[in-house]
Amino acid sequence: MPLYLIRHGETEFNVAKRYQGQNDSPLTSNGISQARRNGQVLADLRLDKTNLSFIASPLGRTMDTATYICKAMGIDPASIKTDAQLMEMHYGAWQGLTAEEIEHEYPGQWGKRMENIAEFDIPGGGESYNALVKRANNWINKTRDEWESDTPWIVVSHGGTGSVIRGLYTGLDIPAIRTLPLPQGEFFKLHNGEITTL
Repeated sequence: MPLYLIRHGETEFNVAKRYQGQNDSPLTSNGISQARRNGQVLADLRLDKTNLSFIASPLGRTMDTATYICKAMGIDPASIKTDAQLMEMHYGAWQGLTAEEIEHEYPGQWGKRMENIAEFDIPGGGESYNALVKRANNWINKTRDEWESDTPWIVVSHGGTGSVIRGLYTGLDIPAIRTLPLPQGEFFKLHNGEITTL
């Protein structure tokens, strides 16, 4: 059965171009519409709601998105399970800042990160890209046997984490993963080694 991988809806930080990481900001009205749209697409697939795994990152924006999806599908949101490994990359001291604010408060650090994004640890307890890849890979290894069983999975995660999961699923390296699209008004079906956009 397929895994349906969904990014949370648009948030206020997304609009302001602020790095959210593992901080949070509310969904915008557009983000709520995106979540409802994705829920309706899933509802139209007529999945067996009695045989369904619904997993989300525990952050507020993913849980809110998952709740809107459940309501569109006629599923009790109380059935949503959470997994901390699905959380977005931790941006440390940069969480909540724009790129311009990062450059002002941490001169030259963004450039150093871009020179070695795989290994650069973001100041203030942030993750390197390698750390995110390792976390996503651990999640795949932990759960893959389950989501390749007879139960369809719906997973609500984040732009960065979701793109890494998709990249690992299809065998991409970090530079290729970083070019993947990060939509919020559509989502992905992972099935039989292939990815389809819905």
